[in-house]
Amino acid sequence: MDDGTISALRGFDDIWARVSGASEGGAPSLGALAEAAARQCELLTALSRRCPAQAARLRGMAAAERALICRLRAERFLASGEDCRPSAACAVVNNALCALREAQLGASSLAEGLQAAANAAPCELRRALDSLAAGERCRARELRELILCCFGANCS
Repeated sequence: MDDGTISALRGFDDIWARVSGASEGGAPSLGALAEAAARQCELLTALSRRCPAQAARLRGMAAAERALICRLRAERFLASGEDCRPSAACAVVNNALCALREAQLGASSLAEGLQAAANAAPCELRRALDSLAAGERCRARELRELILCCFGANCS
């Protein structure tokens, strides 16, 4: 191989990171966070259909996830000029309790991702992402409380 080809191949990882939306330092991209929020929203919406006693609460959490998706899309557009639309999917809930656990773990993971992105972001975006991460942590705690109530523990 000639030097030009070798040099191009060495730079491929940087190019691929830009194309795929991955950011430096291991912080998730805003597009990846919007995608995770979309999966969370779908799961919460499906759960609201399976848990009639908690339907309103779960629908409220799904609405908060939709608002999060809109905000992440807007912030990504402001930062890069690119719009990202999360891909469509359909959550299937076979066991409501297992799905609640999956939603709680998903909310915790999304909160961590938002916080990591905030820590790597410029000042103005950092404040916004800190706030979004705090909201997601609240949803994770609320889902944890729902699971504990299902077991009759710590219901107040």
